[in-house]
Amino acid sequence: MTKLIMWYKYLIITVLLYLFAVMQNSFFVHFSFFGAVPNFVFIIFFTLIFFTKNDNYCQIAFVAAASGLFLDIFSYMRFGTSIIFLLAIGFIFKKIQSMLQMNRSSDFPLIYFLPIFTVMLAVYSLILNRAGFNIVFAAELIYNLFFATIAFYIYKRFLRASVDDHQLKLFN
Repeated sequence: MTKLIMWYKYLIITVLLYLFAVMQNSFFVHFSFFGAVPNFVFIIFFTLIFFTKNDNYCQIAFVAAASGLFLDIFSYMRFGTSIIFLLAIGFIFKKIQSMLQMNRSSDFPLIYFLPIFTVMLAVYSLILNRAGFNIVFAAELIYNLFFATIAFYIYKRFLRASVDDHQLKLFN
C-alpha cells in the first residue's frame, strides 16, 4: 500500500510541475514585472527539495529531473541543461541544509528558506540565461521570492501539517 502511495506522490508532482510549466509559459507571461516572469517550476522544485528528508536521494533526483525536463522542454536551451543544473543544485542544497540543521532549533524556518532560495535561483539564472546583474535580474529575484514565500507557507500549512506529528513523546 505504501508503494502505491509513493507512485501517486510522484505522479502528482509530475502533473503539478507540468501544469505550472504551462501556466508559466502561457498565462503568466502577460504579468511580467520589469520584463521578469515568475519561474514556478523552480519555485516548486526548491520547495519540494527544501521539505524532503536529507537521506531521500531518490525523491531529490526525481524532482530535479522532472523539473529540469519541463524547464528544458519549454525553453530555448539545449535539452538536459536544466536537468543537470537542478540535480546539482538539489544535492548541494541538501548538503547545505544538513549543515544548517545542526545549528537550528525550529523545524524548517523561513529565515533559512529565503536566502538559500535567492542564492540558488541567482546561480541558476546567471549560469543558464542571464548576462549579469541588471534591473530585470533584480526584478526576477524579487518576483520569484514573493511567490516562493507563498509556496513555502502553503506547503508548510497544508501539506506538511498532515505529515508532522505534534504528539508529546515522553520516551524514545
